[in-house]
Amino acid sequence: MNYDLYKDRNIVFLGVESSFTLIDFLLFFSSFILGFVFALFFFIFAFAVLQKIFSRYEFEFDTDSYTITKYYKFFGYFRLKIQTLGFGEIDEILLSNLDSGRALFGKGMKPTEWFTLDLITKNGYVRIVKAEDEELEDVYEIFDVLKERLDIYFNFRIEFIET
Repeated sequence: MNYDLYKDRNIVFLGVESSFTLIDFLLFFSSFILGFVFALFFFIFAFAVLQKIFSRYEFEFDTDSYTITKYYKFFGYFRLKIQTLGFGEIDEILLSNLDSGRALFGKGMKPTEWFTLDLITKNGYVRIVKAEDEELEDVYEIFDVLKERLDIYFNFRIEFIET
């Protein structure tokens, strides 16, 4: 233990440095590791929340070059090109409720209806919109605008199943 002791007529000043043992080192190191792990989980969670709130997908239907480009926009400033499809790769544009089913809400599983607008390609699909039944009018509006503007290039189909 290191200490400084100053004595004066009316004042006694004592300064003490605590000793640093192996147990102290192990406790501090384990606290650092645990704090780092929890902070890492917190940062991952915070990034996921910010990404969900401040991001969007944008689709550009270019009739001059006959391509559909999918962009990912983050914070309204960063725009990344994700995918480019030619008009020839698209079989049809489908409005459906095929993703509907049971989902976990509150205390149990409840039937939920989801409406999707997809670009059906030869190899799979590209999702444009996935919305709940309260937003069905908006999905119809998007579908109608796309059908009105791109009807000569694509087949448009609506398919609803009984849930």
